[in-house]
Amino acid sequence: MQQKKLHKIFSAGFCFITLAVSAQHINSRGASEVPKDTVLSRLATSKIDTVLTHKVLIVPFETKMVMSEIGKEVNAKTHLSYNAITEEFRKEMDLAMFAAIKKNCTTVSLLDGKPKSDSTLAYIYGSTSYSYDIVPGTVPESGSKDNKNNGNYIKNGQLEVPVDYSQRFMNISFLNPKLLPDLGTKYNTDTYIFLNELDIKNVENNANNLSDDAYRREVTVHYSIVDNTGHYVSKGIATTYFPYHENDPKVIGEKYFPALAKTIEKDYIKGLLSDKMQADQKTQQSQNKGLFK
Repeated sequence: MQQKKLHKIFSAGFCFITLAVSAQHINSRGASEVPKDTVLSRLATSKIDTVLTHKVLIVPFETKMVMSEIGKEVNAKTHLSYNAITEEFRKEMDLAMFAAIKKNCTTVSLLDGKPKSDSTLAYIYGSTSYSYDIVPGTVPESGSKDNKNNGNYIKNGQLEVPVDYSQRFMNISFLNPKLLPDLGTKYNTDTYIFLNELDIKNVENNANNLSDDAYRREVTVHYSIVDNTGHYVSKGIATTYFPYHENDPKVIGEKYFPALAKTIEKDYIKGLLSDKMQADQKTQQSQNKGLFK
């Protein structure tokens, strides 16, 4: 009798644990809850605490902010129109970014779930502009100028790229000073990941295996991460590669976009740590000045 009672107690406990674990994987895109054992939660309890809790809003790139050299191949494979192809890449990148960030922070997507809002996206796009800036951590080529006010690159509704923009990325700037406060009030968010542009192009494959394709595809995402004050936590580009014969946008997104999202996630956490260290240094300097007064 005692053994049967213990068995029932153990079985009930096991089912409860199983349900609790499974529940973490049920959350769909839209808004996520913060898992307890994560990178940021561990940092939050350590001496190098970044922040206690963040809520992140992901802003997908506009459909016109796509430069792709594989449209014909994708159309031949899927029979999708250019707009449908672009929208599929947009959704897949948003999904990959959501999946990466929700492991660490409460995350909101504007393309899926209850927070989905075309009107909010229109408001965001109308309140921002773009410029090609030097990629952080890189050295500009000789003769190039790092001019943050180097013009609007959307002409007649199309993305145009300057001839000389090596070591540069598409950065976001804010025309409307009320944008971030408005988003923070509406979604209770404090951080914003702007996915500004997606580039896909064919590049030479340097593999030594002669059976490999002569070319492969390079996919790059330009991004800016800002907080409620407009401070850039991190910004730059994330790049990965996929096979030349892969021409289904859904497959490309599911297989290869997570690597892009992971790069952005790491840069975000690195930016948080850097900001925290700088804030701690300023606090320490202020305290030291107080001691010698």
